[in-house]
Amino acid sequence: MKYYVGIDIGGTNIKYGLVTGSGQIVIDSHVKTANNGESIFAEINKIVTTYQKDYEVTAVGVSAPGIILDNGFMVTGGAIHDFYGINLKEELEIRLDLPVTVENDANCAALAEKWLGAGQDYHHLLAVVVGTGIGGGIIINDQLFRGGHATAGEFGFMMVEPIVNKDSRMATLSLTGSVGCGVVNKYGEAANLIESDYLNGEEIFALVGQGEALANQVVADFYDRLAIGIFNMAVSFDPEIILIGGAISGNQAFMAELTRRVHELKAQHRDMKTVTLPEIQPCQFLNQAGIIGATYKALLAQEKVGNDGK
Repeated sequence: MKYYVGIDIGGTNIKYGLVTGSGQIVIDSHVKTANNGESIFAEINKIVTTYQKDYEVTAVGVSAPGIILDNGFMVTGGAIHDFYGINLKEELEIRLDLPVTVENDANCAALAEKWLGAGQDYHHLLAVVVGTGIGGGIIINDQLFRGGHATAGEFGFMMVEPIVNKDSRMATLSLTGSVGCGVVNKYGEAANLIESDYLNGEEIFALVGQGEALANQVVADFYDRLAIGIFNMAVSFDPEIILIGGAISGNQAFMAELTRRVHELKAQHRDMKTVTLPEIQPCQFLNQAGIIGATYKALLAQEKVGNDGK
């Protein structure tokens, strides 16, 4: 049997797994992300060669942060500064002597959902990851849409409110509709807390349940901005389903309230009566989305090579 190695490079950990061609993760683990590129390359080489001792590895798929061209060139690399301006695919293929594909982490989340997750029965879908910021991936006609500059799905840059003091960052979806910036930072700043005393998102949502006024206001603003962003995505791409990722998507009350607010926006728009909004559901994959999506990208690349050779 042929196997793939799926690798999800994050700012804190590298998650990885040995995966079958049908998407079953046979073995998976993680290791702390090193603080320089060469050490990361060495760790990936160790992971792959260890699997090769007992399994026939066909190809390697990598999920990574940043803007990544289809040829594997890293325009940016998130918190991994050594990845900026390198071709990660080429660097790894030299070291591993195996075919390698590299894809943006949010795009991998969309690919995972399309292949085996909550999006597999849909032709047009969006995956929106809500966490420290906002990221996303777009599937149109069953294919990943990367855009002309590999930045399609960077929903966090969307403007959702007026620009104040000529700082357009403050009007973006990432800074107003994410858990990290839109809830945690906003609450901490409004409560005059020092950063080390900031509450996490779960704690702030718990305060909402207790009726705390500031928490209620911050979370209400968060829902408003995120709903506006989701609504804009819906009318821009007309997907059949929008899948919400990130830890918060496991909160049923959050999903219900977000869906309610998106539909409320439609109800308030007198010209929207004939527009059909998509389903809004949580992603099926959370911690393993990068491994599965990266594997699917590698599998598709191998299928293309096989078809081109016929």
